[in-house]
Amino acid sequence: MTQPSLGIEVHQNKFLAEGDRSMTAIVRVVSRGGEVTAARTAAEVLMIDCSSSMRFPSTKIGEARRAAAAAIDVLPDGVRFAVVQGTEHATVVYPAEDGLVTASEHTRAEARAAVERLVAVGGTAMGAWLTKARDLFEREPDAVRHAILLTDGRNDSQTRAALMTVLNSCEGRFVCDARGIGDGWEPAELTQIGRVLRGNVDSVVEDDRLADDFRQLVESALTKVLPEVRLRIGTMPFSRLRSVKQVFPDEYDLTDRCEEVAVRELELSLGSFANEETRDYQLILDLDPDLEPSHGQDRQLAWTELVPVPGATADEDALPIAGRWTHDPIPPTLVHPMVSKYAAQADLGEMLTAGGDAYAAGDQAEAERYWGRAVALATAASDDETLSRLSGVVEIVDAEKGVVRLRSDATRSHALHVVIPSRVSEIARPQEDRPMPDASPIACTTCPALSPAGANFCVGCGRPFGEAVS
Repeated sequence: MTQPSLGIEVHQNKFLAEGDRSMTAIVRVVSRGGEVTAARTAAEVLMIDCSSSMRFPSTKIGEARRAAAAAIDVLPDGVRFAVVQGTEHATVVYPAEDGLVTASEHTRAEARAAVERLVAVGGTAMGAWLTKARDLFEREPDAVRHAILLTDGRNDSQTRAALMTVLNSCEGRFVCDARGIGDGWEPAELTQIGRVLRGNVDSVVEDDRLADDFRQLVESALTKVLPEVRLRIGTMPFSRLRSVKQVFPDEYDLTDRCEEVAVRELELSLGSFANEETRDYQLILDLDPDLEPSHGQDRQLAWTELVPVPGATADEDALPIAGRWTHDPIPPTLVHPMVSKYAAQADLGEMLTAGGDAYAAGDQAEAERYWGRAVALATAASDDETLSRLSGVVEIVDAEKGVVRLRSDATRSHALHVVIPSRVSEIARPQEDRPMPDASPIACTTCPALSPAGANFCVGCGRPFGEAVS
């Protein structure tokens, strides 16, 4: 059996101007060469919303049953699996015993029969479903663990604080992809699930496409060869990690998911990895304003490395994130192509979100303005996926100029399909700050960012400190 090989790369423009006190770098993590074999155990849990709202329209629960059956059909022999009926409780409808069962021709047939009997009645408590999945996965500690959660409604039988507590207990134990169907679900809830459990989140506009989506999710999960990969990030006495964000393939701000493991050392769970997979992470560092620039030579500002993973070979050397101050005005203005790409991607996400907020507020003109700008940005980036989603809510008059008209037949479901990819990119709530030694950070009056002590400008919005707020 060929072991997967993990590699890490750092991409940045290391040059800094005299007054620069921040650095952005893209850290790329790559997995190659592993084999998916019978020796590797996989575990799958399907969580199907069976609350009362799934009855309307009647196609919804029917397509959910069909999607669950499609996912079951693609499970290879030997995979351990279970199906959970989600209401205000979590009930394992297959197998009969409260545990996972090994996939075979016989058990797949029994599971399909069980999901055909699913009925929609009850409330919605996603935390209970996730708790059940966590407990089921506990019995498969060495497996690559994956779950799918489908819902059409809000988490009305549980507080958000309770859901967050459950998510914290599940983090790193399994990956969960989440899907919203219909137009009654809450994006913030599903994106939080996807962010903490490192899964993919999306909406389903057409019910009859759900089965294909479930099938693809399971097939993708079955390519995973490593249950968990972890990234370690170290800072220097004069530097601090402002944020870390996964920017490819899915976008999540993961700053508050970092775990402090030593002085100035953090670890971040990246979730499970496939045998051929690449992910990119954006790191932003703040530097002590009293730091003396080092001209003519590189200075290490931080470092990053992969935590050793059982069953995989990995780059053993930590890679530095460096900085070099220069009097030459040109080099600091040259943005690294990868940094530029993901900055443009963030701008597009902001336009999608702002358009969705305007649409929800009934402001047609603002929705057209923001979504028109999104069309222009997506066109410039040849982003066909985003343009396809936008076509469900707007008619494009002039793509390059960003002139659009709202579609009269657009629904909230179509709007959610546009907004959901940008929602996962939103900045997480700031974690408790770790100030520089003997220095307190400065809070901005107009944005939530914290800047290093002594800073003249806010690192978040650029407003000079001391400037009156109009």
